[in-house]
Amino acid sequence: MPDQTKERIVDAAYRTLVKRGYHETGMKDIAAEAGVAPGLAHYYFETKEDLLVAAIEHGCQPLMRAWEAAGVSLSGPMPEDADPMMFARMGFELAKEELKSYGGLFLLTFDMFGVGLHNPKIASAVRIFIEERRAFVARITQAVIVGMAEPPLASAGAFAAAIWGSLHGIYLQKVMDPEFDAEAAIDALSEMTIAFATRPRRTSGTEG
Repeated sequence: MPDQTKERIVDAAYRTLVKRGYHETGMKDIAAEAGVAPGLAHYYFETKEDLLVAAIEHGCQPLMRAWEAAGVSLSGPMPEDADPMMFARMGFELAKEELKSYGGLFLLTFDMFGVGLHNPKIASAVRIFIEERRAFVARITQAVIVGMAEPPLASAGAFAAAIWGSLHGIYLQKVMDPEFDAEAAIDALSEMTIAFATRPRRTSGTEG
C-alpha cells in the first residue's frame, strides 16, 4: 500500500519548488505545505536534494503514463508490432502537449540542471535523468533507422542525444520567454527529423 504521508510530502515539494525555486525553498517550507512536522519530512527524506529528485520523478509520472497508454514504456523495449515512425511523430506531438500541460515540470527540471552544476549529488541525479530519457529516444530512433532506405552514418545514440538536446533547448526558450512559439520550433524539428528518416536511397549518380 502506498505511503500516503510520503506521497503528500513529495507532492508538496513539487508545488513549493516550482513556485519558489530550489534555493528559496527549505524543508520547513515543504513540510508546512504538506501539513506535517519538519521532522517527519526529514524522516522520509534526509536532505532537500533527495526531495528535489523525488519531486522531479513525481512530476514526470503523467508524461510516462501518456507514453505507456500509447504502448511504450520508458525502460522497456519497443513493441514488436510497433510502427517506429508513428511513435516518432507522436513523440513530437507529445512534446508540444507537455509544454502546455506541465510547464511547472520544466521550471523544476531546469532548476535541477542548474543546481547540478555545483552540487555533485544532484549532478549524479541529473546524469541518470538524462541518460534514461536519451536511451528512451534512442530505442525509437534505432527502430526508425532499421526501416530507413539508407542507414545514416551516425548511431542511434548520437541522434537521440541531438534530438533530446534540441527539444530541451526549445523547452528552455519557452520557459524563459512565454511568448516564444515553441510549437512552431518543435514542428520544425519534427519536419527536419522525419524528412531525414524518410529520404530515398541515393543512386550512384547522386553520390559524392
